[in-house]
Amino acid sequence: MKKGHQLAQMLLVIATKFDGIFDKAGSPYILHCLKVMHYSRSEDEEVQCICLGHDIIEDIFTGNIDNGVMFLKMHGFTHRIINGIVCMTKVPGETYEQYKAKVGSNPDSVIAKKADLRHNSDIKRLKGVTPKDIARTIRYHEFYQELEAIS
Repeated sequence: MKKGHQLAQMLLVIATKFDGIFDKAGSPYILHCLKVMHYSRSEDEEVQCICLGHDIIEDIFTGNIDNGVMFLKMHGFTHRIINGIVCMTKVPGETYEQYKAKVGSNPDSVIAKKADLRHNSDIKRLKGVTPKDIARTIRYHEFYQELEAIS
């Protein structure tokens, strides 16, 4: 496969699927995906794709792994990319501890999740900070530290 093809394909997928979707701060959601890729500091194209597509199954397919995997396969993504995204997907009924263990089981997901947590913990992105935002940021920081310890 030609170098850059997977990355171009993932950019196209997230630009299409997240079109018209905004984050809590009112910014286009695709900017979060791009920031996560940037924060990963990875030169590995497959890790970059995992970073970009990390929320696609959870947010677009509402955690439906089967539909999300079928979609990603249909777009020609490698097993490594798909598995990395699946390991970052919180599915309905899964506890936070189960989710954290799943993320921690995949080295690529650890890289991408640390970048995701870093961006999600930036409270400067929010228009106003509530006690709920502070509690979430503390929880994210604790998760980041757990991932840091295994990476």
